[in-house]
Amino acid sequence: MHTFEHMRLHPERPQIRQIKHAAKLLHDGCFAVVPTETTYAIMVLPTALKAQESIHQLRNLDEQHLWSLVVSDLSQAAQFVSINNAAHRILKHNLPGPYTFILPANSKLPKRIFGKRKDVGIRMPDHAVCNMLLQEVGEPLLATSMQFPDEDFIATDPESIEPRIKHLNAVLLDAGWGDMTPTTVVDLCDDVPQVLRQGLGEWEA
Repeated sequence: MHTFEHMRLHPERPQIRQIKHAAKLLHDGCFAVVPTETTYAIMVLPTALKAQESIHQLRNLDEQHLWSLVVSDLSQAAQFVSINNAAHRILKHNLPGPYTFILPANSKLPKRIFGKRKDVGIRMPDHAVCNMLLQEVGEPLLATSMQFPDEDFIATDPESIEPRIKHLNAVLLDAGWGDMTPTTVVDLCDDVPQVLRQGLGEWEA
């Protein structure tokens, strides 16, 4: 049986009942379209293989697609990445916020999803809906941006996203229009932080 729900939430004070239901749908194998302080993102549990297949087809992604890991706190991130003292200071100073930090992967990073990757992007959004969902789910989620393969820009309007995903096992967490500016991507794998993409987050090295 297929499950699709379009939930309308208050962007700053979402109802916990709705968040709990969305977390249950994720645990049941759905993917979620989730607002962040930058763009809408597609999020899914690492164990939800069918949902990941649906996302690959929806976005026309190849098997080498680079997922990010979305976490609610640094202890969740530390399950999958190595964080030295210098990186820890940078993360504490900038997160939660509109950044993706590339960090060295540790041995627990799921090989089935990430292959032989030596690093992974970590994201800790600053958005009430996303934060409450992560806390309710209780574990990191895989994430990729909400962009359709035939469109040049990331989708910002939940009303236009719905018709394209309502045939799938998914939940759309609608907190109004999203932003179009992506995160700032900073590589922390070497001694000196390297900005790979300038996005919404301001960065001063």
